[in-house]
Amino acid sequence: MAGGAVDTMEDELEDEEEVEEGEEEDEVREGEAMGEAYVSNEEREKRVTESEQEPSRKYEVIGTLLEYVYPYPEEVTRIVRDTDDRKDLLSELMKCGVIIYDITQDRSQVEEASWEILESSDDDKATKISNKENKRSKRSRTKEIAKIPRYFILISTIMTWAFTKPLDPEDPDLPLTEVDYRKRRAHPNFKEHLRCERDVVIVKKNIKLKQKLKTLVICCGVTYGEEQNDLHYLFKMAWLNEPFLPIIGNGENRVPLLHIRDLVSIVSNVIRNWPTVRYIVAVEQGVASQSAIVKEISKELTTGKVKRVGLEESFLYPGINQRIYDLMTVNLNIDPVFVLERIRWHFDTPFTDNIRAIIKEYKAWRELRPIRIIVLGPPASGKTRVARFLVEHYHLHYINVENLINDTIKNLSAEIEKRTATIEKEDEGEERARPRGVDVEREDDNEEESVTLEELQQQLNEIRNNLAQNDGLLDDVILNKLFLKRLWSKDCLNQGYVLDGYPKTYEQARMLFEHEEMIEEEEERDVDEEEEEEEEREDRETFEDISLKASIMPELVVVLEASDNFLIERIIDLPEKEIQDIIRINNNNNNNNNNNKIIEKGIPMIIRLSNSSMK
Repeated sequence: MAGGAVDTMEDELEDEEEVEEGEEEDEVREGEAMGEAYVSNEEREKRVTESEQEPSRKYEVIGTLLEYVYPYPEEVTRIVRDTDDRKDLLSELMKCGVIIYDITQDRSQVEEASWEILESSDDDKATKISNKENKRSKRSRTKEIAKIPRYFILISTIMTWAFTKPLDPEDPDLPLTEVDYRKRRAHPNFKEHLRCERDVVIVKKNIKLKQKLKTLVICCGVTYGEEQNDLHYLFKMAWLNEPFLPIIGNGENRVPLLHIRDLVSIVSNVIRNWPTVRYIVAVEQGVASQSAIVKEISKELTTGKVKRVGLEESFLYPGINQRIYDLMTVNLNIDPVFVLERIRWHFDTPFTDNIRAIIKEYKAWRELRPIRIIVLGPPASGKTRVARFLVEHYHLHYINVENLINDTIKNLSAEIEKRTATIEKEDEGEERARPRGVDVEREDDNEEESVTLEELQQQLNEIRNNLAQNDGLLDDVILNKLFLKRLWSKDCLNQGYVLDGYPKTYEQARMLFEHEEMIEEEEERDVDEEEEEEEEREDRETFEDISLKASIMPELVVVLEASDNFLIERIIDLPEKEIQDIIRINNNNNNNNNNNKIIEKGIPMIIRLSNSSMK
């Protein structure tokens, strides 16, 4: 680097130490600013409200994109696409009163940010470029602009603190704060980020620039929210119904987090009210462990199972690169101070307490809407073929009566056998067996663990006995319970489903999608809960009922229609083993009127295919 920029970590440390003596007064002001964070709730609300009531200022946003495949927001004035031409880039930057560099996602931005702060620190060059950009303006206007200070905000990563020693070796739980920023030590893979931070911080060493260029470092935690950013790989794996989510190492390390909207609020706040401090730590209160983060995502979005993996195995998972590995294995106890009372936080409670809202936000921003379809029609009309095509095309989950019953019996039998074997081994005094690397710990409300072995056996016996009594068929009540459990499974809630040939009657549809009996059973289970929760549960009852129905209600019904003659002609051409369903034609015709009533129950769209469509 030119212009007297430092090249080594040792030089930077020496420069920083030289600056310290002349910055004692600034440090006192910083300490006072930090102390202001410890205020009452009333004062906090007052400050936030006053900040929000400030008259809005119109900004023109000029920026660059990490990836150009996505359209940029309408609020952005212009996108600078050719950042390789440093001369033109610098010219664009000098037009801006506030320059914000995010070096958390792209390593190439570290060098670019260091270059920009160096160029901005060159007073003569900055003045020359500013005058050139304003040469068409009036001379008085140019002089006025020259007097206005410019602001530089560096958004950096918490990894520049990763190797910081505890404040008190005897009390490792004592959190770090931004007051300790001179003690920070970076992860080996993030030393360039630390150098960039120091380039920004030591600008105040230049007395000439002190009033012309104001700088600030915002050191943010692992970002999540909306499209999820650093945690996207976990949400994507969970939404795709992976059997396990990986926990790297033992998972007990503490990972500082920050919602992306909170980062935006912090940047907006410091632009409106420029602080006296030069370094801000932007993380949430209440640091969560890696295992807690992964388990909550797995529990709410997929199977609830996690797997502890090592370094080599972790890189086999899609989405885990060196940067993500470093972020998820950091172990840092650090608290925000300056920003704590200066913004209205997106969530008032920690990540693990808001996982459902976070997942809902993720699905909305990624446009992950489940597709729920029912395909109906008489036997031999081709509904299974249509259903299979829709499943393959939209990557949905295929459900029909026969497969559902067989899979339920198979899963119940396997679970009973597994638990019986476990009990026998425990009786023999052996260690409880579990797959290597698999964490089988479950939350208290996990359905699989809350059902006892006796209840599982009772469910299996009920299905088998009912099949035997009805010549291989299940009563509608039992069958609807199986369908409801399948439709409420995480994979169906995530991607959606295609129901093949069910429900056949209006009564079956009413039982399935209104599921009054299931709601009554859930209410009976809650009778023994504490009295103080009863009123809250009653207030939520209507909302939860609507939410449960909406989460499985089909959006599309495909109805295949054909005459008996057409169906008989098709059946004649079928192999003999496939003709056994012909006996159901008459029953199906008798139920046609009832099928039509489904339309009246709020199905958004009905598609009818006639004989000619199926030839």
